[in-house]
Amino acid sequence: MMLDEVVKHESEEACGMVVGIDQTSQAVYPVTNILHSPVRYRMDPVQQLDVFNQVDENDWEILAIYHSHLQGPPAPSSIDVAGAAYPGVIHLIWSPEVGRWDCRGFLIEKGSVSEVPIKIVEGDSAS
Repeated sequence: MMLDEVVKHESEEACGMVVGIDQTSQAVYPVTNILHSPVRYRMDPVQQLDVFNQVDENDWEILAIYHSHLQGPPAPSSIDVAGAAYPGVIHLIWSPEVGRWDCRGFLIEKGSVSEVPIKIVEGDSAS
């Protein structure tokens, strides 16, 4: 589902949230990028609140925030690092590779970025 959203929004950064329990995705929620920009994103606050409500109602947690970098880099930008507001939440960044999209995961805490292993399963609710 994330990949479908990334491909669907090839002219602007796609964004959304992955929620679940025990580090296992239960749902992926695409969220509108209200900036409609190819180089930045800002989640629609009403849609974001809807996701938070779903998380609370289902006793889930926010596992990841995803967005795409249409021209790279395949890592958090300085804007991503400065805007990171959820400690412990993985930032999934989709970027184009030769002939396909790739996704990498990062923890961003107090201005520090570290790559973390992720598993995206095609056909799964988190793919």
